[in-house]
Amino acid sequence: MLMNNFKNSKYDISKFGLGTVQFGLDYGFTKRKTQEEVNSILKTAVDNDITLIDTAREYGDSEEKIGNFIENYKNNFVIATKISLIDDFDNLTYKTLKNNIYASVEESLEKLKLNKIPILQLHQTVDEIYKNIDFWTVINQLKEDKLIDLFGVSVYEISETKFIMNNYTGYIDFFQIPYNIFDRRFDDIQCDLEYNHIGLISRSTFLKGIIPCSICNVPENLKDIKPFKLELSSLADELNVSVAELASAFVYYNNYINSTILGVDSPKELDDNIKIIEKFDKNEFESIDFDKFKINNDYLIDPRKWNDF
Repeated sequence: MLMNNFKNSKYDISKFGLGTVQFGLDYGFTKRKTQEEVNSILKTAVDNDITLIDTAREYGDSEEKIGNFIENYKNNFVIATKISLIDDFDNLTYKTLKNNIYASVEESLEKLKLNKIPILQLHQTVDEIYKNIDFWTVINQLKEDKLIDLFGVSVYEISETKFIMNNYTGYIDFFQIPYNIFDRRFDDIQCDLEYNHIGLISRSTFLKGIIPCSICNVPENLKDIKPFKLELSSLADELNVSVAELASAFVYYNNYINSTILGVDSPKELDDNIKIIEKFDKNEFESIDFDKFKINNDYLIDPRKWNDF
């Protein structure tokens, strides 16, 4: 497992991170995991040198189950969690923001059985929050109080990412972005992110399942994605791998993505995802021209815009 030092911090994070929404909630076709199932998946993560564990206050009892594991099993996990969702946007004063955010962090610390949260994230990129200087003042205070080390924002759009980077560079350590073999929008600001020493964690490796699904299962409203899928399938056949394996390796070997979050249903699925990388020769893989798979149609690469999917 490739590792890298994250944001010039003390943390070494793995190129694959583990998503944990399914630990605490039913998620799509995946049923909520028991503590025993969570322990088994996390043991497999330890055995395969996966260090980044991504969770959230909103993921049911995911934090509590992770905390139970941390308390009882040796690990080198770097835990990333998220601030509880803020519902009332009409009264976002410094006081209300501080009360809400500190309460969320303190509850996460209790559930995770930690003294400090290595990585805290904002999961709500709404103007009322990320354009509010009081919000960033609270984040800075969390760092000064040694309750968190690093802070990041989960984003969808280049515009919001640029705004935060240009206005709050001193507060932000990384962005979590949608990124995959078709969705390459964030390539355009790679240099700016590197210049500002801002890290990247990616999600949406399979674009909500559209990348690895068969052509016949592509919805009619996404028919324009079929030529890209056919060409990608042809490359996968040439390399003697599956499309899903190729999509995973693409983000894994990306030089400016620090880590990619993968959600799994079982220890075997996690183990299989890790073994995918063994199928590729790194030098040969990096010589492939992937630019022809880049899709510039925002509708096709943003699941929020899909209708009746």
